[in-house]
Amino acid sequence: MRKFLFFFIMLSATTSVNAQYRDVKLPDAPKQTSYVDYERENTGFWYAVDVEGGSSIMIHDNMQFVSLTATAGYRFNEFFRLGAGIGGRYYVHNAYVRGTDNDFGVPIFANIRGKFLSAYDRDGVPFWSLNVGGITNEGFFANPTIGYCFGGVRNNFLIGISYTIISFKNYEKKNDAYSYFGLKLGYEF
Repeated sequence: MRKFLFFFIMLSATTSVNAQYRDVKLPDAPKQTSYVDYERENTGFWYAVDVEGGSSIMIHDNMQFVSLTATAGYRFNEFFRLGAGIGGRYYVHNAYVRGTDNDFGVPIFANIRGKFLSAYDRDGVPFWSLNVGGITNEGFFANPTIGYCFGGVRNNFLIGISYTIISFKNYEKKNDAYSYFGLKLGYEF
Protein backbone atom coordinates (compact mmCIF):
# COMPACT_ATOMS: atom_id res chain seq x y z
CA MET A 1 0.00 0.00 0.00
CA ARG A 2 2.95 2.30 0.66
CA LYS A 3 4.18 1.80 -2.88
CA PHE A 4 0.76 2.66 -4.29
CA LEU A 5 0.49 5.78 -2.09
CA PHE A 6 4.02 6.87 -3.06
CA PHE A 7 3.27 6.28 -6.75
CA PHE A 8 0.01 8.29 -6.52
CA ILE A 9 1.73 11.26 -4.79
CA MET A 10 4.54 11.32 -7.36
CA LEU A 11 2.08 11.17 -10.27
CA SER A 12 0.02 14.02 -8.81
CA ALA A 13 3.08 16.20 -8.19
CA THR A 14 4.45 15.58 -11.68
CA THR A 15 1.12 16.40 -13.31
CA SER A 16 0.65 19.62 -11.31
CA VAL A 17 4.22 20.78 -12.01
CA ASN A 18 3.79 20.17 -15.74
CA ALA A 19 0.43 21.96 -15.76
CA GLN A 20 1.95 25.09 -14.21
CA TYR A 21 4.52 25.52 -16.97
CA ARG A 22 2.25 24.67 -19.83
CA ASP A 23 2.45 27.20 -22.68
CA VAL A 24 -1.05 28.14 -23.93
CA LYS A 25 -1.29 29.85 -27.31
CA LEU A 26 -4.23 32.23 -27.89
CA PRO A 27 -5.44 33.14 -31.39
CA ASP A 28 -4.11 36.36 -32.89
CA ALA A 29 -6.33 39.39 -33.34
CA PRO A 30 -7.79 39.65 -36.84
CA LYS A 31 -5.72 41.73 -39.24
CA GLN A 32 -8.63 43.56 -40.87
CA THR A 33 -9.39 47.26 -40.78
CA SER A 34 -12.01 48.48 -38.38
CA TYR A 35 -15.56 48.55 -39.71
CA VAL A 36 -17.15 51.97 -40.29
CA ASP A 37 -20.94 52.13 -40.29
CA TYR A 38 -21.56 54.96 -42.74
CA GLU A 39 -25.27 54.87 -41.95
CA ARG A 40 -24.52 56.37 -38.52
CA GLU A 41 -21.91 58.93 -39.69
CA ASN A 42 -22.75 62.62 -39.30
CA THR A 43 -20.53 63.89 -42.11
CA GLY A 44 -19.60 62.73 -45.57
CA PHE A 45 -20.86 62.65 -49.13
CA TRP A 46 -24.56 62.17 -49.85
CA TYR A 47 -26.69 61.63 -52.95
CA ALA A 48 -30.38 62.09 -53.72
CA VAL A 49 -32.79 61.30 -56.53
CA ASP A 50 -36.08 63.20 -56.74
CA VAL A 51 -39.18 62.91 -58.94
CA GLU A 52 -41.51 65.88 -58.99
CA GLY A 53 -44.81 66.63 -60.65
CA GLY A 54 -46.44 70.04 -60.56
CA SER A 55 -49.09 72.28 -61.97
CA SER A 56 -49.03 76.03 -62.60
CA ILE A 57 -51.07 78.43 -60.51
CA MET A 58 -52.77 80.14 -63.43
CA ILE A 59 -56.54 80.35 -63.59
CA HIS A 60 -57.13 80.17 -67.35
CA ASP A 61 -53.98 78.58 -68.76
CA ASN A 62 -52.85 75.62 -66.72
CA MET A 63 -49.50 73.94 -67.49
CA GLN A 64 -48.06 70.83 -65.81
CA PHE A 65 -44.53 69.50 -65.61
CA VAL A 66 -42.73 66.33 -64.55
CA SER A 67 -39.07 66.35 -63.54
CA LEU A 68 -36.38 63.93 -62.48
CA THR A 69 -33.27 65.28 -60.72
CA ALA A 70 -30.10 63.83 -59.23
CA THR A 71 -28.19 65.71 -56.53
CA ALA A 72 -24.79 65.06 -54.96
CA GLY A 73 -23.03 66.96 -52.23
CA TYR A 74 -21.44 67.01 -48.80
CA ARG A 75 -23.19 66.48 -45.49
CA PHE A 76 -21.73 68.82 -42.87
CA ASN A 77 -23.92 67.48 -40.06
CA GLU A 78 -27.37 66.04 -39.63
CA PHE A 79 -29.05 69.42 -40.07
CA PHE A 80 -27.20 70.88 -43.08
CA ARG A 81 -26.19 69.53 -46.53
CA LEU A 82 -24.84 71.40 -49.53
CA GLY A 83 -24.79 70.04 -53.08
CA ALA A 84 -25.31 70.49 -56.80
CA GLY A 85 -27.65 68.74 -59.17
CA ILE A 86 -28.84 68.20 -62.70
CA GLY A 87 -31.98 66.72 -64.15
CA GLY A 88 -34.64 66.75 -66.80
CA ARG A 89 -37.99 68.53 -66.90
CA TYR A 90 -40.84 67.87 -69.34
CA TYR A 91 -43.68 70.37 -69.79
CA VAL A 92 -47.21 69.42 -70.81
CA HIS A 93 -49.32 71.90 -72.86
CA ASN A 94 -46.56 74.50 -72.95
CA ALA A 95 -46.90 75.63 -76.60
CA TYR A 96 -50.20 77.37 -75.95
CA VAL A 97 -49.23 78.94 -72.63
CA ARG A 98 -45.60 79.91 -73.24
CA GLY A 99 -45.60 80.36 -76.99
CA THR A 100 -42.68 78.01 -77.60
CA ASP A 101 -42.33 74.48 -78.89
CA ASN A 102 -39.62 73.59 -76.37
CA ASP A 103 -41.17 70.89 -74.17
CA PHE A 104 -37.99 69.76 -72.44
CA GLY A 105 -35.57 71.61 -70.15
CA VAL A 106 -32.45 70.66 -68.20
CA PRO A 107 -32.29 72.19 -64.72
CA ILE A 108 -28.79 72.75 -63.30
CA PHE A 109 -28.89 73.94 -59.71
CA ALA A 110 -27.31 74.33 -56.29
CA ASN A 111 -29.06 72.60 -53.41
CA ILE A 112 -29.09 73.17 -49.67
CA ARG A 113 -31.16 70.94 -47.44
CA GLY A 114 -31.45 69.71 -43.90
CA LYS A 115 -33.68 68.36 -41.18
CA PHE A 116 -35.58 70.21 -38.50
CA LEU A 117 -35.12 67.47 -35.85
CA SER A 118 -32.56 64.79 -35.12
CA ALA A 119 -33.33 61.40 -36.71
CA TYR A 120 -31.30 59.29 -34.24
CA ASP A 121 -34.27 58.59 -31.97
CA ARG A 122 -37.05 58.86 -34.56
CA ASP A 123 -38.19 56.91 -37.60
CA GLY A 124 -39.17 60.05 -39.49
CA VAL A 125 -38.54 63.79 -39.26
CA PRO A 126 -39.53 66.91 -41.22
CA PHE A 127 -37.01 68.28 -43.72
CA TRP A 128 -36.44 71.38 -45.84
CA SER A 129 -34.75 71.81 -49.22
CA LEU A 130 -33.97 74.66 -51.63
CA ASN A 131 -32.89 74.33 -55.27
CA VAL A 132 -31.68 77.51 -56.99
CA GLY A 133 -30.33 77.58 -60.53
CA GLY A 134 -31.24 77.79 -64.17
CA ILE A 135 -33.06 75.72 -66.78
CA THR A 136 -31.74 75.51 -70.34
CA ASN A 137 -33.79 77.52 -72.88
CA GLU A 138 -35.73 79.17 -70.06
CA GLY A 139 -33.97 81.05 -67.31
CA PHE A 140 -33.76 81.28 -63.53
CA PHE A 141 -35.72 79.04 -61.19
CA ALA A 142 -36.06 78.55 -57.43
CA ASN A 143 -37.66 75.52 -55.80
CA PRO A 144 -38.17 75.43 -52.00
CA THR A 145 -39.59 72.21 -50.54
CA ILE A 146 -40.93 71.26 -47.12
CA GLY A 147 -41.70 67.64 -46.36
CA TYR A 148 -41.20 64.53 -44.32
CA CYS A 149 -38.33 62.03 -44.56
CA PHE A 150 -38.46 58.56 -43.05
CA GLY A 151 -36.23 55.53 -42.97
CA GLY A 152 -33.02 56.24 -41.05
CA VAL A 153 -30.26 58.66 -40.23
CA ARG A 154 -28.81 58.82 -43.77
CA ASN A 155 -30.93 56.55 -45.99
CA ASN A 156 -34.32 58.20 -46.29
CA PHE A 157 -37.41 58.21 -48.43
CA LEU A 158 -38.67 61.76 -48.98
CA ILE A 159 -42.13 63.16 -49.61
CA GLY A 160 -42.68 66.88 -49.81
CA ILE A 161 -44.69 69.77 -51.17
CA SER A 162 -42.75 72.16 -53.34
CA TYR A 163 -43.26 75.62 -54.76
CA THR A 164 -41.41 76.52 -57.98
CA ILE A 165 -40.98 79.91 -59.59
CA ILE A 166 -39.53 79.96 -63.12
CA SER A 167 -38.59 82.80 -65.42
CA PHE A 168 -39.81 82.12 -69.00
CA LYS A 169 -39.55 84.21 -72.13
CA ASN A 170 -42.98 85.00 -73.55
CA TYR A 171 -44.07 85.86 -77.13
CA GLU A 172 -42.46 89.31 -76.97
CA LYS A 173 -39.20 87.81 -75.59
CA LYS A 174 -39.84 89.40 -72.19
CA ASN A 175 -39.31 87.43 -69.00
CA ASP A 176 -42.50 86.28 -67.32
CA ALA A 177 -42.57 84.48 -63.98
CA TYR A 178 -44.64 81.32 -63.64
CA SER A 179 -45.43 79.68 -60.32
CA TYR A 180 -46.06 75.98 -59.68
CA PHE A 181 -47.11 73.82 -56.77
CA GLY A 182 -45.84 70.27 -56.87
CA LEU A 183 -45.45 66.98 -55.10
CA LYS A 184 -41.88 65.69 -54.72
CA LEU A 185 -40.91 62.07 -54.01
CA GLY A 186 -37.31 61.03 -53.53
CA TYR A 187 -34.65 58.91 -51.94
CA GLU A 188 -31.43 60.14 -50.34
CA PHE A 189 -28.46 58.10 -49.26
